Amino acid sequence: MNVVSNGVNIRHIHNFKGDHFPNKVTFMDVENVAMTANSLHVLALLAAFVVIFPVVENLAVKRQVVQPPAERTGSFYRGAVESPPEIVQTGPGFQRSSVEYRPNPDFRPRNPLPLKNFNTDLFLSQFHYPSLQVDHFRKQYPAVYAPVVVPTYVDDNLVIQKDVMVKESCTNGQGMRPNPGDCSGYQMCNHGEWVSMSCADGLYWNAELGICDWPANVRCALPESPEEVVAQPEPSPPSTEAPIVSTTSPAPAASPSTTLAPAKPETVATTSKPSSPSASGPAKVICYYTNWSWYRQGEAKYAPADIDLNLCTHILYGFATLDPNKGIMQVFDSWSDTDEYGPSLYAKVVALKKHGIKVLIALGGWNDSAGGKYSVMVNNPASRRRFIENAMIFINQYGFDGLDLDWEYPKCWQVDCNAGPASDKPAFAAFVKELREAFNPKGWLLTAAVSPSKAVIDAGYDIPSLSRDLDWIGVMTYDYHGHWDKKTGHVAPLGFHSEADVAYFNTEYTLNYWIRGGADPAKVIMGIPLYGQSFTLENPSNNGLNAPAKGTGQAGEFTRQAGFLAYYEICKTIANGGWNVVQDEEGKLGPYAYRGDQWVSFDDVAMVRKKSEIAKSMKIGGAMIWALDLDDFRNKCGCETYPLLKTINRVLRNYPESSAKCVVKSVQGVLPTTALAKTSCQENSYKPHESDCTSYYHCVFGQWSAHTCPNGLFWNKEYCDWPYNTQCGDGSQTYVPPVPSPTAAPSKPAETSTVTPSVGSEGAYVEWKPTTTTAKPTPSPFPEVTLPDTGFKVICYFTNWAGYRTGEGKYKAEDIDPAMCTHIIYGFATLNPSELTMQVFDSWADTDEYGPNLYAKVTALKKKGIKVLIALGGWNDSLGSKYSQLVNNPAARKKFVDNAVKFVEKYGFDGLDLDWEYPKCWQVDCKAGPDSDKPAFTAWVRELSEAFKPRGWLLSSAVSPSKTVIDLGYEVAALSPYFDWIGVMTYDYFGNWDKNTGHVAPLYAHSQVESKVFNTNFTLNYWIELGADPSKIIMGLPMYGQSFTLEDPTSNGLNAKAKGPGEAGEFTRQGGFLAFYEICHRMKQGGWTVVQDSEGAMGPYAYKGNQWTSFDDVAIIRRKSELVKTMNIGGAMIWALDLDDFSNRCGCERYPLLRTINRVLRDYPAPDPNCSYA
Repeated sequence: MNVVSNGVNIRHIHNFKGDHFPNKVTFMDVENVAMTANSLHVLALLAAFVVIFPVVENLAVKRQVVQPPAERTGSFYRGAVESPPEIVQTGPGFQRSSVEYRPNPDFRPRNPLPLKNFNTDLFLSQFHYPSLQVDHFRKQYPAVYAPVVVPTYVDDNLVIQKDVMVKESCTNGQGMRPNPGDCSGYQMCNHGEWVSMSCADGLYWNAELGICDWPANVRCALPESPEEVVAQPEPSPPSTEAPIVSTTSPAPAASPSTTLAPAKPETVATTSKPSSPSASGPAKVICYYTNWSWYRQGEAKYAPADIDLNLCTHILYGFATLDPNKGIMQVFDSWSDTDEYGPSLYAKVVALKKHGIKVLIALGGWNDSAGGKYSVMVNNPASRRRFIENAMIFINQYGFDGLDLDWEYPKCWQVDCNAGPASDKPAFAAFVKELREAFNPKGWLLTAAVSPSKAVIDAGYDIPSLSRDLDWIGVMTYDYHGHWDKKTGHVAPLGFHSEADVAYFNTEYTLNYWIRGGADPAKVIMGIPLYGQSFTLENPSNNGLNAPAKGTGQAGEFTRQAGFLAYYEICKTIANGGWNVVQDEEGKLGPYAYRGDQWVSFDDVAMVRKKSEIAKSMKIGGAMIWALDLDDFRNKCGCETYPLLKTINRVLRNYPESSAKCVVKSVQGVLPTTALAKTSCQENSYKPHESDCTSYYHCVFGQWSAHTCPNGLFWNKEYCDWPYNTQCGDGSQTYVPPVPSPTAAPSKPAETSTVTPSVGSEGAYVEWKPTTTTAKPTPSPFPEVTLPDTGFKVICYFTNWAGYRTGEGKYKAEDIDPAMCTHIIYGFATLNPSELTMQVFDSWADTDEYGPNLYAKVTALKKKGIKVLIALGGWNDSLGSKYSQLVNNPAARKKFVDNAVKFVEKYGFDGLDLDWEYPKCWQVDCKAGPDSDKPAFTAWVRELSEAFKPRGWLLSSAVSPSKTVIDLGYEVAALSPYFDWIGVMTYDYFGNWDKNTGHVAPLYAHSQVESKVFNTNFTLNYWIELGADPSKIIMGLPMYGQSFTLEDPTSNGLNAKAKGPGEAGEFTRQGGFLAFYEICHRMKQGGWTVVQDSEGAMGPYAYKGNQWTSFDDVAIIRRKSELVKTMNIGGAMIWALDLDDFSNRCGCERYPLLRTINRVLRDYPAPDPNCSYA
């Protein structure tokens, strides 16, 4: 198709200098305008003007220029390079600023024209775009328009126009075709129109194969340049009517954003009928809900019931994740999200739809964006199709209203723009387009959270394409600055600040840049943070903006993330006194506050109001918040609930104003009357309230902060507990506590229960003897004990996440008894999926000097003679193929080994424990991995051993107890020489996944268990039979139980039908799993029936109502330890230190299970207290 450039001579309507803007942006404007001008919507709009406005005698329009204010500090257009735009009345029927076209309300056509006569080249040429730019437009869309010859009027002159662009239609089934005139491009049929796409740099479109291919494989020749044809306009008679001067008032100049004057966004329909007070209005207020906020403790715990239904038009549930192996959506936390025996958060949040709120599922997030899995998916058309088909099922299954995409980011994986291929940009656009086509028939919403960074925007987003296919674009206008900068900066600047290094790191620039790039303003959503970024200053006396910072700020009391504080933590901390709050004199930033070496920036009510007003004046789509659980949703700071979110709704949705004046300001006076007088205290320590049993104090930032326990609980040393377990008040045993959800509370001990376990009785059904002591014993320092070298190892796993538990469940490095372990294995480091090298799993907990710094604290135990290893992997990290990719590639193995040597040396470990679960049988799926995993794993282990032995380091592995996995995944005889020990995980033989009750760790085969290979005795002997050195075999012992929910509470024996996992423990918070200290404490409270195995083949199980749990008690641990000794194998290992009764919660002794192991294997001298747990 030959496209002839229009050569109409036309008077220049104005003198706008296009060279003030980068060509790339200018071209984008041309494309958008041309596309829009030829769309049916714009044609319809022009038709409306033709019909509505009266015919007048003169078409001439007097040029009116509205100059912006001279001072534009911080605006999008700054300095000599980017001049402030003019708003120009251009005719015919349009106003123009630098970035948009809109109807001119003062246009009066003399002669109404038929719609078909709208001419694109004429339209473009009137805005004084050079012919090069028109040619660029033609190159980008060469075959989308067909030339026709029609008459056109210009300034009352008739022009014979030879090239009116008329869209060529298509049907979606036509798929793709070559792009005439552009070998590197192709066209896709989208909603009945051909849309041009581009191949990655250096590739041509191969029409035969339907792919982008090397040029050598493609037959493509570019046509010669089209010939220009010029038509002269005929003269028109002089006008007898005065020219019409526009009376349109210029937009106010208070904000740079008002220079855009975008078209009014569409009204958002809502079916919500909120109770008073209510909010209404066309703007969206989009609220992220995070499922992990449910795990926080006390007043910070956030549940769906805490959502104020009047404050959000849409809720985005964060997050689902992308399965790295299958490339499809998957539930992130099945227990909290979907399990009917867990909190079932999907169902509870989706239920809010009945109140008129739209609920979408968000996919991705920062953590899930690590590595290349999203890139792999979007760059493969077949993978995209599979993803979309699965996403349709996923959304339909769980009842969401749509999908929010939060891949951070195309091309710039986790802000590294060197990480991804350039093809991510068009592939992501194609992915979104295909989702749009699939979602449209369902009426589902499709949105995305996108970057505020200019570099990422340029590299990763095809803005016009995304704008067409997304319902809104949520711009994450926050996290511009943080501790990664090594100097202080504001989390979310509104505009350019005189002390800022970069002109484009602010909200105003970002939003304007998205709109200039082609985003529909009505679809652009401003992100507002309900949190602050915090820093630790290098010098407390240097505390302004850009002050040097040596790292993250101290973690919040509840959010527990260094460098990050929820708004409710900020306002409460400041209210407690001693903080200086600085408000920005330029009005470009929210406040920052400092005290000592702690510094935090955040948005307060005043700044949130200002941002909301900017959103309103720009007429963009609305605002979104991160996140609901971070606002002061419980009004702990004494203003009102949700002060920030309500402020947004007051501006955008007419939510009723409040008389409360929420001001965060410097406080130098005394603390509130509910708190102690200001005194210094040890960070993170606790103390009881002087007179109130339900209250306590927590030391935060060196000062005591007052807190209240949940209803019905009293303070008990380090946590809130049932009153009868405390020494506060009368401790009345008649108090009946409420039952918290979803975990059943322990019931009151039965006062009439006097039944004790009958020692030696086989199969006796007994109740636990209730304790007569309600006071919690205070742990004393561990005694210095030197044990003889018996040759047996006792290997203890330490888990870094146990430090995040609260109260009595919190486990710290200081809780380790050095006498109880010969070796400690720190779990876990993980495998970087892109680099295939070791990486720190939780940098704050593991290595941050301002965090717990657990690596250093645990390795410090080496001075007591304990060997400390780092474990790599674990169940979660074994998901997908990354370990298989590593071991099957000799070059990747070498790279890993070199890195591992540096890692172990850097952090001072004594060696490495491998916990890939499992070669060939990825997460026990033996169809998942290739057969080559088995020999490749051996090669990897051999190469690690060769690197470690000269350094005197240890190399070990945690391995499967399953015969099937052993056979398929391990070359046992070949592995044995290279390992210092082989830790056999002789536990988790049975669990809630079986749908029938079973024991977590049988010692021997049982008459009621069909499989004779699912027991410890068989597993250990099988490893030895296959060639493992017995002296290297380590028996695994569980310090926990597997729990079930029974289908029928009256059917409660082995192999009873179970409908799912048991209720989560109050501290471990994992359905189907209970720490030993949670189990024994439950039994103490009474009501549980404990069954000892009459065959002696397994430990006990216990049930109460529909709850059933199996576990190892002291007696079976003793027997297993004696078997270790009898078999003369290498020793025992435990999972894990934090799961034994390490604080003597159950009143026998500290670490009763671990001490039992040491009594048998290492002659631990302390007398056995004969703990009668069962």
